[in-house]
Amino acid sequence: MTINDLVGRWRLTAWTATDETGAVTMPFGAQPQGGVIYTAGGWMSGQLAADSRPTLSTPIALAGTEAERAQAYSTYIAYSGEYRVEGDTVIHTLRMSLFPNWVGTEQRRTVELSGDRLVLRTPPTPVGDRVLVNALHWIRAE
Repeated sequence: MTINDLVGRWRLTAWTATDETGAVTMPFGAQPQGGVIYTAGGWMSGQLAADSRPTLSTPIALAGTEAERAQAYSTYIAYSGEYRVEGDTVIHTLRMSLFPNWVGTEQRRTVELSGDRLVLRTPPTPVGDRVLVNALHWIRAE
């Protein structure tokens, strides 16, 4: 696989998380929203949102309650940075992220590419008392 295989816009169709027992969950619901863009110059940007995000009680984002802002933070992910391809793996080197501890990290994803369908899988990741493999399913956007 090469960078050229990824270049373009991709729309999120599903996000599943499978634990070591084989149990599957959908962290952002059955119909998450999102997109990722890969440029030919090696830059990427991604956003993911839960399928049902509650609105704030005010149209002014910073005037929302602390609980509302925490809920918004827990139902949205955004990141961008450089990327490179190594074999069947894409490595995102994050320069900006909603999560401060992701900035400067390398996020490795195994790539499965079939026509206009793309699946990015995380390595097994400890989350609480479980180990999860996340699979983000994308379709090429027109």
